[in-house]
Amino acid sequence: MSKGKLFAIVTSLVLIMVAVLVLTGSVSLSAASSPFVVRMLDQCNPPTFNAAVGPGTCIGDGTITFNHFIATLTNSHTVGAWHFDPADGTVEEGTVLTLENRGGEAHTFTKVANFGGGFVAPLNALSGNPVPAPECATVAFGVLVPKPESPSNIFVEAGTTEMGPTAGSPILPSGATTRIPCCIHPWMRMEVTTK
Repeated sequence: MSKGKLFAIVTSLVLIMVAVLVLTGSVSLSAASSPFVVRMLDQCNPPTFNAAVGPGTCIGDGTITFNHFIATLTNSHTVGAWHFDPADGTVEEGTVLTLENRGGEAHTFTKVANFGGGFVAPLNALSGNPVPAPECATVAFGVLVPKPESPSNIFVEAGTTEMGPTAGSPILPSGATTRIPCCIHPWMRMEVTTK
């Protein structure tokens, strides 16, 4: 075999190896950087919710009236259209969560030690969660006071997207399952397990 052919073969093999390394690096980079999307959903009907609770409480085109919402919550202690999607998930360390509020009301994504009520006392009572989770609210002079926004208590306005925590951080520790409710609608719950 001539030196020219040998050089061409070696060069081709080196280029193939470099291409494989680059492609493998790209694939693992994009896998590690792919977000885990958590959707916050509801179907509040703006005219009825805004009339009952106050202007700006609900935006969008939801179809569940406030009266139907309260009746369902009273009877079932939950309203199925108000939920996290997915309700549970397992993520790799380093995965960044993306929080998408596709509903018409504000929601929270809050790490709690144990599920409980939120900071809206009537919704706590109707959902059967009379005691607020301490990560959601404190009681001051008989009134529930919401905990301030923080990296472990993220408020997501209707129709917006927020960056959530990273799996493997103190908020979503490795080898653990983390409980996450909405502190406004305490029946909205999910669990995130970090490998």
